[in-house]
Amino acid sequence: MTVLTEFRPGLWLTELDLGDFAVRGALIIGTEAAVVWDTLSQPRDMQPLRAHIGNRALRVVYSHADWDHVWGTAGLADPGAPVISHAACLDRFGADVPVTLAEKQAAEPGVWDDVLLMSPTQTFECELALDLGSITLELHHLPGHTPDCIVGFIPEWGILLAGDTVESPLPVVPADSPLDRWIAQLQRWAADTRVQTVIPAHGMIGGRELIVRNIAYLQALRDGRPMNVPDDLDDFYRETHAANLLWGREGSR
Repeated sequence: MTVLTEFRPGLWLTELDLGDFAVRGALIIGTEAAVVWDTLSQPRDMQPLRAHIGNRALRVVYSHADWDHVWGTAGLADPGAPVISHAACLDRFGADVPVTLAEKQAAEPGVWDDVLLMSPTQTFECELALDLGSITLELHHLPGHTPDCIVGFIPEWGILLAGDTVESPLPVVPADSPLDRWIAQLQRWAADTRVQTVIPAHGMIGGRELIVRNIAYLQALRDGRPMNVPDDLDDFYRETHAANLLWGREGSR
């Protein structure tokens, strides 16, 4: 069940335990419009947000097209709300997204029957600013975890919604990740003193030190150097770290 927490006036966090890991999205409320940042994994995950959205104009933003971030959109009260993402996210809705849903439906009959895939209706390539009234949500492309990953920055609040570009205790790195570009973009945000709070989709909330830790991990992985990893990793992150190391040994870029 979705846990809805007021992080600050105008910003509610949505958090869901999926067993192997937890995932976090957000509801951002301006004076004129609201944005749901990621719709989690099931339509029912979005029902607690409806009362807070009210009659405001609604937009949905996908941080990327992984299943735990985009499968709940049909649960929102406004089925005609614009769905915004990077262009590569729309491409994935014509490729791996429906394949993943079919695989999960076959593996767990009845569990995923309510999921109705809602493709992006508005895309961008580099940057896009959304005026919500009194606040702005800036969307920036930041590929690495996936080609379609983006971050959302709210300059009035100093908050960076990092999606899966930043993660703790460590990031999930695919074999074809553009590490140099991922690192360079994270370094830009780590140096941006406007950023006071970093809210990832997975793991702890903190400041720019979260970005710095991810940079250090990715640099060590890229360069084949030892990295500082907690001893008490759970099964998911222990397996993720092992997979990341295998990628590093193979020297893929």
